[in-house]
Amino acid sequence: MDQNGVKQYFERYGMRIEVKRETSICNPRLSDSYIYYLVEGIASLTSLTMDGEEKDFIYFPHDHLLGFAPALMRHYRKVRGEDYTLSGDDCVQEKIPFGIDTKTDCVFYRLDERTFETLLEEDACFLSYIMEAVTCNYVTLVRKFHDTQEECASKRLYKWFLAFSSREGQYRAVPHGFTYAEIAKYLGMHPVTVFKLSSALKKSGIIKKEKGRILIIDEARLKALI
Repeated sequence: MDQNGVKQYFERYGMRIEVKRETSICNPRLSDSYIYYLVEGIASLTSLTMDGEEKDFIYFPHDHLLGFAPALMRHYRKVRGEDYTLSGDDCVQEKIPFGIDTKTDCVFYRLDERTFETLLEEDACFLSYIMEAVTCNYVTLVRKFHDTQEECASKRLYKWFLAFSSREGQYRAVPHGFTYAEIAKYLGMHPVTVFKLSSALKKSGIIKKEKGRILIIDEARLKALI
């Protein structure tokens, strides 16, 4: 997707906001009616389990469009003259709400739903960006499910390091706050597995830990292992 193209709409019509780590946005429980473009940081598609535990389904790095699905559904149901429910089958409200939580400090551009609707109706280019974002997010979900079922633990971990680290000076760095336990939970692994694989990378001189952060010091060798 042309990230710069869709970002320009949010820069022009939206508001820039900074959000602290572990904050809920795009949450039905909070009546949040905004659409977000993630400029910096990492956010997560999150739900509550039946036991009340928060579960992360997908992490999103910067330059992703978030929180647009409910507004998009409401828009097209309004166009068709249907009720504004979040799901079909005569279900008035989702039993398990989904939302977006920030995993790091984040910077967003936030667009209100009325402006979002107007752009959908009047700007074919904007609509094409939204449809592409729907497709990309769907493919991301399917790919994560496929990788969980088919790929070995080491490849999944190495891909995670590359996907959710960012260039900071000489090395790529995983943001503060991501412990081995949290990474393991997201990837569906045991924490000991993540620890052992990471220790092997450190011994090989591919990564190191500095001030509580994971640094990728040999990106080429890490990619070669995937």
